[in-house]
Amino acid sequence: MQRSTVGPTPASSTDETPIRVTTTLYDVMAALQSVVAPEEDGVVVAIVAAWLRSGRVRFPADATLAA
Repeated sequence: MQRSTVGPTPASSTDETPIRVTTTLYDVMAALQSVVAPEEDGVVVAIVAAWLRSGRVRFPADATLAA
């Protein structure tokens, strides 16, 4: 796995309403997969997990989660 340089996260503005997009978890993962190397599935999983933990990606309240 290759490491890339990551710059600082831009400061978020509280003056604007955040953009809300409704999509599927599959579409989020597919979009990420399209920009990483095929053998870097772990990177995609790590990004999605970080987004879920941070609240940047959320499940709707009425979502049914199954393992």
